[in-house]
Amino acid sequence: MRPPSLQRFYLEKPAVLLTTITLLSVFLWIGYGDFYTKGEPREASVAVSMIEKDQWILPEVYADEIAYKPPLMHWLTAVFSLPGGKVTPLSARLPSALAFLGLVVFSFMFFGRNLRVQEAFLAALILLTCFETHRAAMTARVDMLLTFLIVWALIRLFRWEEEKKLNGFPWLIPVIMSLAVLTKGPVGIVLPLLVFGIYLLLLRYNFWKIAGKLILLGLSALILPLIWYILAYQKGGEGFMQLVLAENFGRFFAIDNLNISYDLGHKEGWWYNWISLAGGFIPWTLLLIISLFCLSYKRFPGIRSVWNSFLQLEKTKFFSIIAALVIIVFYSIPMSKRSVYLMPAYPFISIFIAQYVLYLTEYKEKVVRIFAGLIGIIACLAGLIVLLTVTIHWINPINLLSSAMKNTDRLAQFSAIWQSAHFSQLGSEFLLIILFFSIYVLFNSFRKKLYLKTLYSILGVCLSLLLVMDGLIFPAYKNAISVRPIAKNIATHYPLTNNNLFVMNNLLEYDNMYGLNFYLHNYFRNFEKELPSKGYFLTGATDFEKVLQKYKTSYNFDLLKEYPNYSRDGERIIQIYFFKKK
Repeated sequence: MRPPSLQRFYLEKPAVLLTTITLLSVFLWIGYGDFYTKGEPREASVAVSMIEKDQWILPEVYADEIAYKPPLMHWLTAVFSLPGGKVTPLSARLPSALAFLGLVVFSFMFFGRNLRVQEAFLAALILLTCFETHRAAMTARVDMLLTFLIVWALIRLFRWEEEKKLNGFPWLIPVIMSLAVLTKGPVGIVLPLLVFGIYLLLLRYNFWKIAGKLILLGLSALILPLIWYILAYQKGGEGFMQLVLAENFGRFFAIDNLNISYDLGHKEGWWYNWISLAGGFIPWTLLLIISLFCLSYKRFPGIRSVWNSFLQLEKTKFFSIIAALVIIVFYSIPMSKRSVYLMPAYPFISIFIAQYVLYLTEYKEKVVRIFAGLIGIIACLAGLIVLLTVTIHWINPINLLSSAMKNTDRLAQFSAIWQSAHFSQLGSEFLLIILFFSIYVLFNSFRKKLYLKTLYSILGVCLSLLLVMDGLIFPAYKNAISVRPIAKNIATHYPLTNNNLFVMNNLLEYDNMYGLNFYLHNYFRNFEKELPSKGYFLTGATDFEKVLQKYKTSYNFDLLKEYPNYSRDGERIIQIYFFKKK
């Protein structure tokens, strides 16, 4: 390990540069674009209830539905929303963006302590530019915050063993794991301690010493969350306990008979995690695939030889392999799987990708040149499409797509995307200038022998492409298929209040419309629970057929208007009715 003073000298400037790059590539754009999926408005509505209804322990959203996740992210969203007086996409996504900044910088500092700074810096940039983590950084969901807290806890656990040899009590670690539990449940304790316990066993620590230390850490980390769970149980009762069991044990063990009103979902096979990792590390997955055709393969050295080499690795790499494998295997056990569950493994995989990329740059120049050329071509095509549509308006993509697309609804959706490009001409041109300049620098680097300049030029193109996507394409796409205009039209034409707007709330039978709920000020009430005498009723066209079968003898429903809906939230056609009890 480097002396502390020398270590700070090597790491401070790259850390500042990484912070700046992350701020420019993520924070400038998180406020642009409406909510267009179920997840973001569902989480944002929890913060709305906290602010407007003063429900800080167990908020109710979407009629009488209680929040699915513990409240840490929603607390942060509410705090960030207080200066503006309301929850917005910016304030709702800010916790994820801040967590992503912490993830990138902390990962760099962790690897930079004992490994080459260049490797650590490249690993952080890979983490910054890969698809899965970048997407999660700009989304109002709990996954990025949980990822940061788990990785931070793992880093602190590693340092406790490295510097203190498990002596003393690391007070910060239980606090971090407590925050992780308050983000998404007990996995915030189980996963870091599982990784660390296996690491200590392989370091040949005494089993009972490991067990004692981990139990003490786990129990200490439970104190703060337990306070919230007790208060939430006092408010939510058995319904809250059923939700806790479903979210934390039902998903993991595929238990469906938990008396809950929604599907546990996300059920996939064992192969799903490996495909998710390949997709999540795009564009770097492309480089790894290309390299497979350009390497010379030798005879497999044998399991014993591989195991001995693994045990002799430098401790940071040794710990990283254990962390990555344990996390992947842990999330391969449950039937319920999502790609974002694997994000805590990403920093520990990124360092090995960085080392492999540096090896290819030095010894397999052809592989990197092919990859650079493909990235440059992709960026050129993307830049030209944006240039000819959003800024110059020479090409209407609808004319190009109309012959290839048979679904007219999708065609209308793409038309809306093209027409809703909202950036100024100057802003669009500025982003495109950055993109084309980075492409020029990349291809110009081909004229000389391939050094790190080409590698960092590839990173520059990837970052520039992300700027164009996040600053121009994605906001237009989100706004084009958002339900916010539908909510605005409904609120303008009908006298809605939080006492007269009703929906069905049973996810086993109906599609919940979380986006409409958010943009209609969290007004939704549960029709089946209250059985009101009259009011307004929102539903999807397909769902209304089920409603009519149940209540046609006791209620009259008059259709007021229906709206086509292209978002990933709810059904294709949204209807509003005025109803009255017979």
